[in-house]
Amino acid sequence: MQDLPLRKINARLKTGILILLVMLLFSCSGKKKQGEVPELFVFAAASLSDVISEIADSFKVDKNVEIKLNVAASGTLARQIEQGAGADVFLSADENWKNYLAEKKLVRETAVFAANDLVLIAPPGDTTKVSDVVSLLKETGKKIAIGDPGYVPAGKYAMQVVDFYHLDLSSKLFQTVDVRSALMMVEMGEAGYGIVYKTDAIQSAKVNAVCAFPEEAHQPISYFRVLISGKPLAKDFYDYLYSPKAKAILAKYQFKAD
Repeated sequence: MQDLPLRKINARLKTGILILLVMLLFSCSGKKKQGEVPELFVFAAASLSDVISEIADSFKVDKNVEIKLNVAASGTLARQIEQGAGADVFLSADENWKNYLAEKKLVRETAVFAANDLVLIAPPGDTTKVSDVVSLLKETGKKIAIGDPGYVPAGKYAMQVVDFYHLDLSSKLFQTVDVRSALMMVEMGEAGYGIVYKTDAIQSAKVNAVCAFPEEAHQPISYFRVLISGKPLAKDFYDYLYSPKAKAILAKYQFKAD
């Protein structure tokens, strides 16, 4: 994988600060007092932010529980869990970060529950006709926003695409702290193109999906549900993610769910 320049919005520094803040937040949550509604802490990849909110709301209809969501890059969340943040369930957009926690003996149970595609996006005003995405990426003088490959699975998959096509885009890549930030850079006109998940592109009215990258250009994009705590409600939510109700919500947001 090619070396990348330091065009990242201080991604690594922000990740470290975020980990410390989340550690403080979840360590201060305290024990549940008698009569209080039980709480579940769900750590979810940034690309799941919309769909997981709706799934959580649906789950609360059936269970008397308060769900606290912590949404960030999968790598950032995994580091937080490793350092003691009180996650009950972790939803990762990358198998490596799931395996990272498994190696630390922090995983009770895990399984795939959704899948996604990777697309190239541009602002709505971009009228470029794409017949050859490789030539477009080679010849464009515009910045291309991707998530930081060190922490952001979408960024890792983007770099796999770059390597697959043997491209040298080191002077054009604009790295961000998560995939939603890469999307935002294109929405704001700070980058001419971005490589993000199909589901993110569909949810934004401020970008167009220029083309989808073929599956052979990157590893399969699978989302893993990971049971961290031993709470019965955590196992209930973990199982609920593969229920017909949850699958219907995932499909609504264009995720692939078996």
